[in-house]
Amino acid sequence: MSKKDKKIILVAQCLINPYCRVHVLGQNFPLSHELMDYLMKLRVGIIQYPCPETTAMGLKRNPQGRQQYDNIFFRNHCKDLLQTPFLMVEEFLKNGYRLVAYIGLHNSPTCGIHWGKHKVNRYNTESPMPVDNPDPKEPVLMGIMAEILSEKFHALNMDVPFLELPIQQPPESEQRTKFWFDLKHLVEPRNPEYMEQNGN
Repeated sequence: MSKKDKKIILVAQCLINPYCRVHVLGQNFPLSHELMDYLMKLRVGIIQYPCPETTAMGLKRNPQGRQQYDNIFFRNHCKDLLQTPFLMVEEFLKNGYRLVAYIGLHNSPTCGIHWGKHKVNRYNTESPMPVDNPDPKEPVLMGIMAEILSEKFHALNMDVPFLELPIQQPPESEQRTKFWFDLKHLVEPRNPEYMEQNGN
């Protein structure tokens, strides 16, 4: 890999500080350690934004679905939190750095990328628990913060890969394996291992 390939990545804060997560998603510090070690080893600069759920509702918030966060107040809060981190991204890009990807959190109503059908609670509002056998025809949405990020990148005509870290799946799971393959392919595009598997 050329030394001129200067890389940055944008990540959800709880990937670096798992204490921010709502309790049903767990903390999983070893996985955060593994991710940060990999990015540091490959000299990838990390830009994070403050956790929108924590800054809006604190650490003792109840688990909620995307439905409860999908309101104008929370969306404006997310946009406010992104101002400085996004300016940092733009500054790095203007100085020759490559934005590798955005990494969110699997099954997060704010920072996830694939939010499908979820169970509803006794108050008929969406819960953070996915349905057991989702209908493949059901629409899949991004989390609120991820959606806002996507809109910002689109407005700047930037094609940025979006990944989500599956923290609740075991290390040998298909989801975890795919995450690592996709991330390594983006960080190390000229690594022969990933070029060969992609037919390049």
